[in-house]
Amino acid sequence: MGTGQHQIRTREERRRVMLPARLRSQSGWSDACILNVSAHGLLIYSNGAAQPGNFVEVRRGGQLVIARVVWRRNQRIGLCSPDTIHVDDIISTDEGQAALTTAYKVTLERRRVPRTPDSSRSQASAGEFIGTVLIVAALAGAGAFYAASTLARPLGHVKAALAGH
Repeated sequence: MGTGQHQIRTREERRRVMLPARLRSQSGWSDACILNVSAHGLLIYSNGAAQPGNFVEVRRGGQLVIARVVWRRNQRIGLCSPDTIHVDDIISTDEGQAALTTAYKVTLERRRVPRTPDSSRSQASAGEFIGTVLIVAALAGAGAFYAASTLARPLGHVKAALAGH
């Protein structure tokens, strides 16, 4: 053949699956379903706002895949990861492993700043205090308005009587 030979790139083996996962894009977290997985890519189904060119996180059990969105057609999204994806680890993650992680108190935090019971309690107490202060201030203002309007007429008569002398 001539000098114009084209090299044919072999396609990585893909494993067809239907696995629930979570997708984190620029707009936040959303549910996803992994439809197929290979050593460097994923096909997922998600309503998330991931757009071509953006990087996303896909979490399945304890597994995390950071990938770039290559294409999107409706809710089907093709992802390419610069790192090798451990296909068997993603597929083998099941409810038993999730129960095991819960038993050992190992949780996967999706927030940028992990939430602790103490911080949640503090935020709840602060919100309760602010709410109480706002209610007391509103009642005090309503009471002052009511007292002023109640006393305005008699004080008007007193003022008129004093002005007449």
